[in-house]
Amino acid sequence: MFGRGKTEDKNLGGKPAYDGDSRPATTSRSRSPYCRRMLTVALQVALALALLAYLIVNTVVDVARLGMFYTTVSTELIPSLPVPAFTLCSDEVDYNFQCTLYGSPVGPNSPPATPCGGLIRFVDVSNRSDWNGIMSKCWAFGSTNSMLSTPPPVPQKNWTAFHSPLVIQYSLVNASTLSLMSFGLWNPFNTPSGKSFNTTKRLTADEILDPYVQTPMDACKERVYTFYWNKHVFLNGTERWDVNWRTEFGVSSNALGTNTSAVGVVHLKPGTFLVPVTRDLPLFPSVLPVLTTFFVLLAALYTCCWLPMAGRGKYRPWGWIQSATGYTPHKYIRPAMPTLRPTVDDIMRVYLYDSEKCEIN
Repeated sequence: MFGRGKTEDKNLGGKPAYDGDSRPATTSRSRSPYCRRMLTVALQVALALALLAYLIVNTVVDVARLGMFYTTVSTELIPSLPVPAFTLCSDEVDYNFQCTLYGSPVGPNSPPATPCGGLIRFVDVSNRSDWNGIMSKCWAFGSTNSMLSTPPPVPQKNWTAFHSPLVIQYSLVNASTLSLMSFGLWNPFNTPSGKSFNTTKRLTADEILDPYVQTPMDACKERVYTFYWNKHVFLNGTERWDVNWRTEFGVSSNALGTNTSAVGVVHLKPGTFLVPVTRDLPLFPSVLPVLTTFFVLLAALYTCCWLPMAGRGKYRPWGWIQSATGYTPHKYIRPAMPTLRPTVDDIMRVYLYDSEKCEIN
């Protein structure tokens, strides 16, 4: 009886029934979950950093693509076109100019007034040592304004005898001998110095002379140039005009003058008003595609990479990382208080609830 009583006191003593997961008995076991937990957290952090780095790199690449562009090529009908510029240089011989646009004279025609309504400017090159002995006076003709239009404002039957949209006629005054003249054709939007013709009030030799463009020619000559324009439109809306021309030389003779008085003619006419246009267009017209790509990629990385690999929630160890490390937190969750077994009094109190209300017959 005494032994059984000690046994009953031992079984019904103050120790709780929860004794299988006590702290002192699991020193090595408690370290193992901790190591697995640290390894799991480290892998999850590495995965998060890798996904974040990929997202950032992809976003940076998309932002860089905002500056990318593609080029379209088309042919546009330009209703009005500028004309090429040219430089006419000689020695001490003076020139008079007459300009005719669609059969009508343009501006005053005699020096010292500006000839041809400001289309021709005088440039003194006598101080340039590299040009001394060849030329001392130059006249530059040009403008970046559109001068020729389609259809022409004046019918062709009313044009001059030279029958060209724009005719520049020059005459040599008081020439002792018929000397050579240096002639060069160039783009008024890009002078030999790189400046626009209309942006410079006072021209210099460097702005109009190019030794690779200037060509010695007989002063008494009729020249016909048919020109063709190309236009390029940049992303910021600025335009660049490039010109090509075809030369049709006349017969060099003294038919239009003498040794002391000679006349030359320059014809300028457009080959076509259909201009090839190349236009730069942005690959991404706005930042909206970048934002869309960012959020779509973020959702895709979260759904396809983070959830299946890192799992979700604190006690849902179904990710690939938890499976690889063997870390299952729900096995190591300790209850807040030990589980107590019900006593006989508790059981009887449940069965005898409201027993005083019963009547025994």
